[in-house]
Amino acid sequence: MGDLLKKAASPEVLNASWKRLKSDNTVWAEGISKKEMEKNFVFHITQLANELAAGKYRPSQVRIFSVLKGDGKKRIISALTLRDKLAQRAVLTVLNPIGEAMFHHDSYGYRPGRSIDSVMRRVRENLDCGYYWLVDADIKSFFDMIPHHLLKKKLKTIIPDRELLDLVFKWLDVGAPRTGILSRRRGIPQGGVISPFLCNFYLTGFDNYLTNNNLPFVRFADDFLVFTPSKKDAVKALACVKKGLKKLDLVLNEKKTRIVPSSPRVIFLGQKLPGKKKAGKSKK
Repeated sequence: MGDLLKKAASPEVLNASWKRLKSDNTVWAEGISKKEMEKNFVFHITQLANELAAGKYRPSQVRIFSVLKGDGKKRIISALTLRDKLAQRAVLTVLNPIGEAMFHHDSYGYRPGRSIDSVMRRVRENLDCGYYWLVDADIKSFFDMIPHHLLKKKLKTIIPDRELLDLVFKWLDVGAPRTGILSRRRGIPQGGVISPFLCNFYLTGFDNYLTNNNLPFVRFADDFLVFTPSKKDAVKALACVKKGLKKLDLVLNEKKTRIVPSSPRVIFLGQKLPGKKKAGKSKK
């Protein structure tokens, strides 16, 4: 067993992970309610730890259901058993330090110590530099469209523990069954504990691509703003954005992507953006 998986399966990590999930009333496993599990808590936790350590752990089949979004369309949500959530939370504990060491500083979603307030402070910094023209963008069906072959290839470069890597691959496979005999798997389960980490990890290459092309931005999951000094520059930036996403086999949601000057009419993460300051008006 590799060092990372050994740490994830340790009593300390599993106990800390359980404390974060103990209010979750999901069934422990198929045919076992959370209440039943808690009657034999030590047995079930020890069994999970032993299975992880011995490489015998197998995730349950993910339950999939749809919920309506605000625009009337459906979003597919994946429901994991509490046992699988606990295993993912433990693995996430050991993966987070790896991610935080490599994630871009302008990536804000699902990261410790970061909030929407953090995003808005960074937005104002970019606007204060004169970058008032925006590419207000959204990635089309991002969680559902991440290609497994590219994601797995990238994960191999940062996870040195083969057993833990295989475990992550199992979660990916069980959460996104093939839609055809020859089709490649796509998508990470919305509802998976480890999915936000995979989201940020996969888009880190895109974040670095924007920086390498001198495009200031802020990103929260699949929603992002790119800041430019003029409309002409914003048009060029949009073309650059599309090229960067194409490298990841992703595309923009054209209906939710636009070039627009910053103003209170622009809503990002539920917040109104500032308008351009009038010339000669002093800051207070």
